Amino acid sequence: MDPETIQPLLKSLGKATTALSVDLLEVNDGIPLVSWGSAADAGVRGEALSTMRNAIREVTAKAAALDGTDPIQEAAIPGFSLLAHGLWRNDFRGSLCVVREGHEAWTDNDRALLGMATGLCGSIIEAGHVSGEHGRRLDQLVSYVASELMGVSAAELSETTHRILGELGLFFNVDTCFLRYNDPELQASVLIDEWPRREHVPDPDPLAVVPWDTDDPIFARVKDLREPYFVRPGDHQDMYQARVSAASGVEQVSAATVPLIRDNETRGVLGFIHFGDKEWSNAEVGALKAIASLLVQLDARVSAEEDLHYQAYHDELTGMPNRRAFVEELTSVFEADPKTPFSILYIDMDRLKTVNDVLGHAVGDRFIGAVAKRLRDSVRPEDIVARLAGDEFVVVLRGVQTSQHAERIAQRLLDKLSEPLDIGGHVVSRSACVGIAINGSSSRASTVDDLLANADVALLEAKKRGGNSVVSFNDELHVRLLKRADLELRLRTAIGDGEMLLYYQPEYDLRSGDITAAEALVRWQHPERGLMQAGKFVSVIEEINLSAELGRWVLDEACRQLSEWKKSSPVVPPSIRVNISAGELISADFVNFVGALLSRYGHLPQELGIEITESTVMREVDDVLMTLHGLRQLGLTVAIDDFGTGYSSLSHLKELPVDILKIDRSFISSLHTDKSDRAIVSAIVRLAEAFNLTTVAEGVEDASTATTLVELGCRRVQGYLIAKPLAADNFITWLSEPRDYLGAPNPLAST
Repeated sequence: MDPETIQPLLKSLGKATTALSVDLLEVNDGIPLVSWGSAADAGVRGEALSTMRNAIREVTAKAAALDGTDPIQEAAIPGFSLLAHGLWRNDFRGSLCVVREGHEAWTDNDRALLGMATGLCGSIIEAGHVSGEHGRRLDQLVSYVASELMGVSAAELSETTHRILGELGLFFNVDTCFLRYNDPELQASVLIDEWPRREHVPDPDPLAVVPWDTDDPIFARVKDLREPYFVRPGDHQDMYQARVSAASGVEQVSAATVPLIRDNETRGVLGFIHFGDKEWSNAEVGALKAIASLLVQLDARVSAEEDLHYQAYHDELTGMPNRRAFVEELTSVFEADPKTPFSILYIDMDRLKTVNDVLGHAVGDRFIGAVAKRLRDSVRPEDIVARLAGDEFVVVLRGVQTSQHAERIAQRLLDKLSEPLDIGGHVVSRSACVGIAINGSSSRASTVDDLLANADVALLEAKKRGGNSVVSFNDELHVRLLKRADLELRLRTAIGDGEMLLYYQPEYDLRSGDITAAEALVRWQHPERGLMQAGKFVSVIEEINLSAELGRWVLDEACRQLSEWKKSSPVVPPSIRVNISAGELISADFVNFVGALLSRYGHLPQELGIEITESTVMREVDDVLMTLHGLRQLGLTVAIDDFGTGYSSLSHLKELPVDILKIDRSFISSLHTDKSDRAIVSAIVRLAEAFNLTTVAEGVEDASTATTLVELGCRRVQGYLIAKPLAADNFITWLSEPRDYLGAPNPLAST
């Protein structure tokens, strides 16, 4: 083995992995046989250099000892990282070791490059068992090919392969070289490239695709060829000679065919043709086999690269372009001409979760695949169709530049999508909604992300209108989008900037006239829009994942305010109730957080209550139950808010550790005139009594409703009849003043 033949390869590997040094070592003594770079030249001295060399020997021994089962080994020493790949070839046993400064993690690409370089070194070692000047030149040829193939990407493959074929043709003094791959689907040998490329190719080309099932003995061997095969004039290979003559016009040729073998399977052949007679030496055959091995490794790496690229840009379930591919393709169109006309249709299937829950995810996946096919089949080939996530798809209609035109197409797509599908014996039908954004001369969007955001806003509006709705982004939605963007931007700092406030609304006992609790309600003192109720911004808080931060602030502020009231006022509410989101309730340390607040402010557990909605209860039921039991062990009261709107939780009511049911205001507003509302409230009260729970009616605004509630057995109420939500100072003032039974709303009440 001539070190000069491997040196360029180690240099290419070192540059590609930003290495300090690369060493090819034999396991016996750990002395580098070939090296690139030098730790010593880089300033590593003394004990640090000795430590590094010992580490290189150890990682080489480990990599070589595993005998191919796990050839890559890593090691770290102060200031450096090592990566080694075991190498076993002929009598050689060792590794290729890469050293890099720092402790930056080795990437999959680093490992792939090291693996390829190791394979190339092995091929060079195999080809190195030759002697004499010609043998030295063969070593150099193999090294040259190895270094050329080292960094080739899929995009460069065709050009590089053709150049290598030309170099081989010149070196071996043959008239043509070719590369053919086996195609199992075609059951044939397919011509990939040739050098030189023929100027006049017959049509059909007898060499382009040659079936394995042929009387031609040469091509009949290609499928399972294991060793190089040679043909010379006079070998009685008349059919092969005739095929070559038909394709090239040359009567008699010599041919060398070297198999490309990977995973014990012949993937193709590397071939050489000389017009007339040519004999190949054993040394040349060894070099050809080494070069064939290099091409096989290149094919494996490029195939893996193409697979990774495909996976990165395609949806696994449908095979469609994914969000990344969609954005990149549309961005290239947009950047070429920002005013190019097209329409984006953002499509969301309705209630797919029901299909998954009832029929299973396998049927749901097949349904999504069928929807994807329908979409693709329903638009023009030049239009873009992609799956963004879950049940969301996007279609780009090229050349469509008016909302009227886009809406007609969108409605046609919805009609097509809503047609029933037979999925494994299950007839599935789902509606969908579409949001549309138009690009063109009047578009306000400056990027693809802007257009997608516009289409998303239109989609949200369509979903509000119900199934099979189509909405185009317009000026009204644009204003709404700007307001929402402003909310999002300001909300990210509003909590820390002290813009959030708590208002308090009392809970009242209609029989005793006592205040039984105060519910803490969050408000936002917006710098420009003034005081905003939670309904105007809570959904945005949830979308930008600030629910937990806001929820913990509310809990802390409510406990702090109660502590202040205790110090300054003779009258305080018996307890403060705080609404808790689903995200907070299933967080691992929530119970500990609440316990720490009680301890910090010196409150009794019964002075703090937690309110959760029915929909919150139904999310992650097991985790919710665990948290509720933890809160119960602390001694807190738990109320289910808006009860009656989420019937699914009724079946879980028996196992939920709750104390109070707060009847949703939608059943209260017409209670004294609507018989069905009266029946529902009566049923909820009876249900609560059966489970020994207290009921509280929300949204009570008049005395007649209060009287009806007492008749039905619900004595606790909350609403404007008693008081609107009040700021902390106003609330404690209201609480301290005398009140008439069921008195009018206090003039201090907030609007």
